[in-house]
Amino acid sequence: MTIRLRYHILTLLWAFFILVLCGIPGQHIPRLAFIDWLRPDKIVHLFLFGVLSFLLINTFRQQLLLIFLNHHPKIYSILISTVYGIVIELLQAYVFINRSGEVFDAVADTVGALIGVWVYNYWAKRTAKS
Repeated sequence: MTIRLRYHILTLLWAFFILVLCGIPGQHIPRLAFIDWLRPDKIVHLFLFGVLSFLLINTFRQQLLLIFLNHHPKIYSILISTVYGIVIELLQAYVFINRSGEVFDAVADTVGALIGVWVYNYWAKRTAKS
């Protein structure tokens, strides 16, 4: 029970971390002028939601309460990560101070979730061989 709870807490803490990070007022986010052309905010979205998707898959595979999540954890992780990204963009547009919601950020969140599934598949194959 303790091991399974650890996966839930880690996933929830990561989701909360994303919410807090995305809720920081825009003027408090440091500007990295030398890499502005890379659009580092999209890379951050890819990373944050890739990790979230990875953690969700792991959590869904470990939990026993909602059995349907065990059957298709990757699909549900993409769905939940995408919806969570859209909700955060809406919060940025209408609730958070000095933030703006962007469609392309939501797209980056979804792509990040897909990358998280790909990384999970790669990780699962590597650990199965060991």
